[in-house]
Amino acid sequence: MHSLVLNVDDSFYNQLLSFLNQNKPQVNILEDIEDDGYPSISNDEARTRVSAAVEEYRSGNMKTVPYAQGMDEIDKWLNNL
Repeated sequence: MHSLVLNVDDSFYNQLLSFLNQNKPQVNILEDIEDDGYPSISNDEARTRVSAAVEEYRSGNMKTVPYAQGMDEIDKWLNNL
């Protein structure tokens, strides 16, 4: 047995719980998510990647989408689980 720990805002918790209960067959796919196949990275490598992403954003070279569009894409993804 493996555990997945999520720290979510209290206001989101009930929504998440309701979604999981209503979509139990689709949620079972989470049991298969054990290892993504990517090796772990060091803290230094993580800091390097985050710093590069922040710099890319600040320089205007990062492609971003408006918040509402991003949430729509997440909703579509969740509905297709």
